[in-house]
Amino acid sequence: ILFIHGLGGAKENYWEACKSDALADHTLIGFDNPGTGNSTYYDDFPFDVDDLTAITGLFIGQLKLNNFILCGASMGGLTTMLYLQRGGCEKVKLYINIEGNLTPEDCMFSSKVISHNFETFRTQIFPKTIAEMKANGNTGYHIIANNLQMNTNIRSYFNYSFQTVKYSATGELLKLYLQMDIPRIFIYGDENRSLSYIPKLRSNKMTIKEITDSNHFVFYDNPKELYDIIGNFIESSI
Repeated sequence: ILFIHGLGGAKENYWEACKSDALADHTLIGFDNPGTGNSTYYDDFPFDVDDLTAITGLFIGQLKLNNFILCGASMGGLTTMLYLQRGGCEKVKLYINIEGNLTPEDCMFSSKVISHNFETFRTQIFPKTIAEMKANGNTGYHIIANNLQMNTNIRSYFNYSFQTVKYSATGELLKLYLQMDIPRIFIYGDENRSLSYIPKLRSNKMTIKEITDSNHFVFYDNPKELYDIIGNFIESSI
């Protein structure tokens, strides 16, 4: 299973998967996107979401992964969707989308970025985003806020946000998700059950699962239930 993290996240977002009995028989793989976790980001060599998609493809190619399971959360849902659209379906046997970007309403963080220049974002919006996350009651928000403070290059967060919003605004991602010819599951936190497209996923007979006591970062809010659901999905699909 290849796990792709989202904006402001890191491979450690999926650390609890390593402790899951439901995934004990699987090889779990993750990496840090440039500018987060332990991955370097050079301000004079900017990357965007298209670059992250290409990096994902290069990583998969370097490891010679075939017939594997792909999982993306939040912006990682966007980059994995783009990877699948650009030929990745030939290598992926199952796809797991954890509140990945499908429509503009999924840009709850990146949308705060794009109306500002970098200096305003760095000095005002980024610190405010961290403070708001820490004021939220969910475990996931607190941990992600700490990662933003300690392990995130601010310029990378800024640069990734623009294409995240651009791709989410077209409606094409939702259409792509509905039309993909691959077994897939959409997973969301119960505090976000008001997402407007969930009824459309249901009406199109998509497999969807709600994680209890969770918001956007379900892998921190309720990892046990998340990975049990993923394990059951894999078992029933293979």
